[in-house]
Amino acid sequence: MAYFDLHAHPVLKAHLSGTHTANRRPVWANEQDEIPKASVQVLFMRDILRHQANLYQLQQGEVNLSVSVHHSPEVGMVQSDLFHTVARHIPAFVNPDLLREVARVGEPGQRTYFDHLRDSLDLLPDNLRGPQGQYVRVLRRLSDYKPEDLNIIRAIEGAHCLFSDPAGLTAADNLLRLLTEGHRFLYLTLAHLTDNYICTHAFGMRMKVGPMPITRHPGFYPRRAGLTTVGADLIRVALRAGVLIDVKHMSRESRLQYYALRTQEFTTAPIIFSHGAATGCSARAPRIRKALPHRTDPDLVVVHYHQGGLNPGVTPEDFNCWSINLYDEDIQEIVRSRGLIGLSLDKRIAGVNKTAKEIFSRAEYELIPERPLLENPRRHAAEDADVADEEDLMADDAWAEDQEMGRATPDDDAGISWLERTRRRHLKFLAYQILYMVRVGGPATWRCLCIGSDFDGLIAPLRCSRSALDFDDVEDALVQRLAGLADGKWDPADALNPNNVRERVRDLLWRNAWRFLERHFNDPAP
Repeated sequence: MAYFDLHAHPVLKAHLSGTHTANRRPVWANEQDEIPKASVQVLFMRDILRHQANLYQLQQGEVNLSVSVHHSPEVGMVQSDLFHTVARHIPAFVNPDLLREVARVGEPGQRTYFDHLRDSLDLLPDNLRGPQGQYVRVLRRLSDYKPEDLNIIRAIEGAHCLFSDPAGLTAADNLLRLLTEGHRFLYLTLAHLTDNYICTHAFGMRMKVGPMPITRHPGFYPRRAGLTTVGADLIRVALRAGVLIDVKHMSRESRLQYYALRTQEFTTAPIIFSHGAATGCSARAPRIRKALPHRTDPDLVVVHYHQGGLNPGVTPEDFNCWSINLYDEDIQEIVRSRGLIGLSLDKRIAGVNKTAKEIFSRAEYELIPERPLLENPRRHAAEDADVADEEDLMADDAWAEDQEMGRATPDDDAGISWLERTRRRHLKFLAYQILYMVRVGGPATWRCLCIGSDFDGLIAPLRCSRSALDFDDVEDALVQRLAGLADGKWDPADALNPNNVRERVRDLLWRNAWRFLERHFNDPAP
């Protein structure tokens, strides 16, 4: 059975392991790496550090058509405590020299983000063969697809990857240079986790991974509100060259401005949201409980959300309502464009973990129509106006799983293991994400959904799908779960019923993406 993934990082961990191709770890390894017992912090990250979608796992998991996302590590990321802790304990995983090299991006005479993007592309050359003769086919049009091979389509995550100057003025020229050299990209994700002068990004960096602080690097905080002139020009260059725009990581206002630009100038361009989930609420009225000025930066706002019940039933109130996910209006806009929504398999994004505080730029926060007024920070503890005290979200997840163990649900069997119950709980989040999007976007949404796992993108995966090797099990489990929910409550148009649920899941795991690529990746690049 063939599977598709709209967003995976099969070469990112190899990229992080060295400073040039010759001293980096192989992108095709048959065995899972053992995480040494270097420290409590490293062990806590074992699911993040382990390979989830290297080339071997994609091939063995029958994910024989996948988008390989190429990414340049950002300065804020490599200066974080997380990266330095791993580099100190496991230099074979994160090379300390690479961290020092990336930290100097933008300085005169140093390597640029664009240089690091080229490094990433070099790790996945044309005609790459695996240790047992497996063939990797980098596609430039869908008609080159061969079912017996591992087929890869390239994409770029973060417009900063195209920068060879600090302000990003060369981004459009560098994109065209790569296309002229023969590369082809399905999409360009305009933003990532740090400020990039193209558009405001949505805050997306957890301040802790388990007990380990990550960083308070200012680059992670959103600035301004929406697209810059340079960003709008880059969008025009990309779309005219046949590179679609991925709105993941763009802030709420950046997305709205892109939708307006698209409506005015590129009405036939579909919208891609490559890896994420639903917020469970409207962009006009996000579930904000209170908002305070940031403790040290008056241009930032710290937003606290109403927290869902973390209950076994799973409701939209349990989803992660950060603006990095899709508001109801985003879902409707993507469906109208006949675009693609890639469902992330990151448990934090899917809503499994407790929703933490989010940072907005003040300029962007003030554009939310039904926002609470900023409260006086002197009435609250200093920690409320910062994110440094973020609770241990993984511990919250473990607590929720423990609570569920003590509460029987109709589909629980006597004597079920803790691990199996956790898998079932995480599968509920995935199933309800699907049904919520269909309820918001209408029956046409079924044709717009696929998997955008974000595997090997340094995520903590859902336990129901911890790597590309689990896709087959997920298919059967999702069919069973959705069949039990096909009662009209979540899908009032009756587009899902016990007789068509397997077809719907097969569409989601393969056919929707194939039909999309037939429309948008079958002709030669412009």
